[in-house]
Amino acid sequence: MDDEDLADLIEKARAGDEFALRDLLSRCEEDVRMVVRARLPRLLRSQFDSMDFVQAVWQSVFTGPDRDLRRFENVRHLRGFLAGVAQNKVFEEHRRRTRTQKYDLAREEPLFVRRGNRDVLREVPTPEPSPSQNAQAGDRLDQMIAGRSPLEAEVVHLRRQGLTFEEIAARTGLHERSVRRIIDKIRRRMEARRWQ
Repeated sequence: MDDEDLADLIEKARAGDEFALRDLLSRCEEDVRMVVRARLPRLLRSQFDSMDFVQAVWQSVFTGPDRDLRRFENVRHLRGFLAGVAQNKVFEEHRRRTRTQKYDLAREEPLFVRRGNRDVLREVPTPEPSPSQNAQAGDRLDQMIAGRSPLEAEVVHLRRQGLTFEEIAARTGLHERSVRRIIDKIRRRMEARRWQ
């Protein structure tokens, strides 16, 4: 692409010609992808495709506040600008992922482990309770509310849903201290039975 072609494409794209904009993007896409591939750290390669960053570059350049395409003097200027934006996007994502515990890349483990001469799917524990744990919890709940009034059973169910004592009191019409007393009484009763 020479400077005349670029100027023509930019002018058509600015006028709203979608085909010209697509042509401009496709001509520059490989340059942006090469920058992303060169700059993308190994830790992020399993999580991102280079096209994720290419899309982010296009979004920044062509929908951002500085989207006036006339500012590019020539092909080299446009390609240099796109390369800089791509590099910044990669660095920004890498910094975000390595500085927060939520995205601690060092804690990641592969889904497959090598066993002998083959890869085997690693068993990943789920945060959800197993069916047997659900059944045990249901049995324990039945034990807790056995012989209790419907109001006391409702207090236990609401507490199990994660409501605070204040929220339970507001829902049931009881005083907060009464709610605490009910929960304490049931807990002491279950502890005396050793949760059997």
